[in-house]
Amino acid sequence: MKLKLIALSLFLTGSAYGITLDEAVKTALEKNNLLLAKKYELKEKESDLKISKLRLLPTVDLYSEYNKTTDPPYAIMNRMEVHKLDTRMGGTDFNDPGKYQLFKTGVRTTVPIWLGGKLRIAIDLSEKEVKATEKQLKKDTERVVFDVVSAYYNVLTARAFVETAQLAVRDAEKHLKDAEVVYKAGLGLKSDYLRAKVYLEQMKEYLVKAKSNYEIAKRALNIAMGLPPSHPIDVDGDLTYRKFQFELDKLIETALRNRPELKELKVRLSQTKDMERLAKSDFLPNFGAFGEYFMADDKVPWDKENSSWVFGFQASLNLFDGGIKFEKLRKSRLSQLKVKEYIERAKKGIEFEVSRAYFRFQEAKKRIELAEAAIKEAQESLRIVEKRYKNGLATITELFDTQTALNQARSNYVAALSAYRQAVAEIYYTEGVLQKKYSELVE
Repeated sequence: MKLKLIALSLFLTGSAYGITLDEAVKTALEKNNLLLAKKYELKEKESDLKISKLRLLPTVDLYSEYNKTTDPPYAIMNRMEVHKLDTRMGGTDFNDPGKYQLFKTGVRTTVPIWLGGKLRIAIDLSEKEVKATEKQLKKDTERVVFDVVSAYYNVLTARAFVETAQLAVRDAEKHLKDAEVVYKAGLGLKSDYLRAKVYLEQMKEYLVKAKSNYEIAKRALNIAMGLPPSHPIDVDGDLTYRKFQFELDKLIETALRNRPELKELKVRLSQTKDMERLAKSDFLPNFGAFGEYFMADDKVPWDKENSSWVFGFQASLNLFDGGIKFEKLRKSRLSQLKVKEYIERAKKGIEFEVSRAYFRFQEAKKRIELAEAAIKEAQESLRIVEKRYKNGLATITELFDTQTALNQARSNYVAALSAYRQAVAEIYYTEGVLQKKYSELVE
């Protein structure tokens, strides 16, 4: 059963059309700056993955170089490149061959045949980094949806407080008229009449504050959606009661299965195992191939007085690096232990967050029942005191105290309804399913 504030005479009838909760969430998913930034970050990680895969391919470089030297070894080599080294007796003086220049243009390539598995491990790490970023995006999406839902209900709450303040002003105006009638009839004091005017001004002050909070709440909703703060906006609907039922054990079980930050940590744990594989690859040999073709000339660039090529294989194995390889391996294993502790900490934190949301839900549910009863009692009390005041059997102080109690009961009911709706949203958020289930909050 839906218990609307209208049914309890708390709200004025009628409300202008505004944005729905579903529209607010969809707007945020499209325009929220945090989500847009995270989506770009995900694309960055996908590019890193492509780069990791491309490292398996050969590299080919086109180069052109020029040198001029009097250094005997290089001067002789320059002559040899263009077949102009005079090897006859009494020809080139190898100790003082003179200066010589060389223009050289060519293409060289390197092929990574096997580097101890490093390239494949790098691909695995990049793939898992993409998965981890996807979990981060999911986590941020859940947070943004929660912020929007919270901001949306804050707007509804602020508007409800405006309407309760308007009711308080209306009631204060009625009390002022009653005080004036009683005073003119000689049954009351002028001070009572003046106090009624002061009370009315106080209620108007509360109304001003409520309207200010309403405008602030609308701007906060705009920010949550990714819109400019001053964007004109209103919300559709009212704060209402809708029955929800939850079981704490099932909530915790669902949360441990769905929370994206826990999934991200499990991906991070898998990455630390890849880092251990990477550390072990330093103990393995590396194999590669290389090739080069070039043209050489001693007069002009990019000409071909001679050409040569070279092709070969290379292998290397580090025998000693001061113990760095062993320390990297030890570090990778320590990282695994660290992430495992983070996972356990996250599980405990998730269980606490779900429990907190659940008990806040139970509290808000009970507060609604109490506030609803308090409103009925306060309304009846005010009816009795008003009648007594008109007959000169109650003081103005008793009247205003009773009216203030009704105003507080109305505010408590609004606050309880708001807390109830927020608590349901918080339960879905702590479960990690708010994006899927926020539509259940929509009437």
